[in-house]
Amino acid sequence: MNYRKEWFKHVAVVRKRLQRKNKSASHKTAMAQASVSWPKEKAKLQRKVVREAKKAAKVAKVQTVSASSPPVPHKEG
Repeated sequence: MNYRKEWFKHVAVVRKRLQRKNKSASHKTAMAQASVSWPKEKAKLQRKVVREAKKAAKVAKVQTVSASSPPVPHKEG
């Protein structure tokens, strides 16, 4: 995950929101406003990365288990 790109996406969202009220909202003012909410947004992105990693590990584990030979049944008696 490239947090620099994510930061600028967040600034774009904030600027779009600011332009609803103030048509001349600049990138600089949007960056100032975005810096307030960025830590919370970054935490969300970090949790998403962890979630996806867990999901990928789980899928990889299932694939390795299914690729192995089937279990041999025990004979009783």
